Amino acid sequence: SDSLFDVLARIAAVRITGCELRISVAPELHHPAVDFLASKDGSQLVGDKEVEKQTDEEVIDILQDIQRIRYADPQRVPKDVLKAAAKTGYYVARSPVLMDGRIELLHYYINQSICDTYHRYGNLGERSMV
Repeated sequence: SDSLFDVLARIAAVRITGCELRISVAPELHHPAVDFLASKDGSQLVGDKEVEKQTDEEVIDILQDIQRIRYADPQRVPKDVLKAAAKTGYYVARSPVLMDGRIELLHYYINQSICDTYHRYGNLGERSMV
């Protein structure tokens, strides 16, 4: 049920962020977006990556080898994939694909917060060594 925009926006986000692109579709899926990716114009977008035909079980098997998985809608995520991801704490991004790139790209970066804490009275003396 993904639109061509859903597919192309996710591919563009992966390319922009420098993540490794891996496209997976169900083996029985026949969709205009998949046909586009197999065309000359589509192959320029995805480069040397091919569209992989994978069952839900095969997707579950590769979860430990990939950092992120992105679905375009919560209803499209197979229950078995969610259960397998939950066992290991693996995050499955499944919100709708957004037109606003600043927000959409958050699904593709690994965020890290760094905080320096200073005591409001200044020097902590020996307590700072603990």
